[in-house]
Amino acid sequence: MASLIDELQQSEIAWRASRESPYMFQAVFKGEDILVRLNDFPDEPLCTIIIRGTETDVHDFPKCWTLPRHRGEKP
Repeated sequence: MASLIDELQQSEIAWRASRESPYMFQAVFKGEDILVRLNDFPDEPLCTIIIRGTETDVHDFPKCWTLPRHRGEKP
């Protein structure tokens, strides 16, 4: 799983909003459904990647990832 996480962090990912939470986003990477959850930073790691139910904390958000605008923001 570690190599998939490494590849994910080095790839351009356009995350989509998830219906689960305004702080949860989803994407498909190499056929895997991937979730990323934004955490209560700085008390927690910046975000958590979830693949097949396994959670991996990430302390730096990759610059090649794109999140949709926050749902509460006006366009």
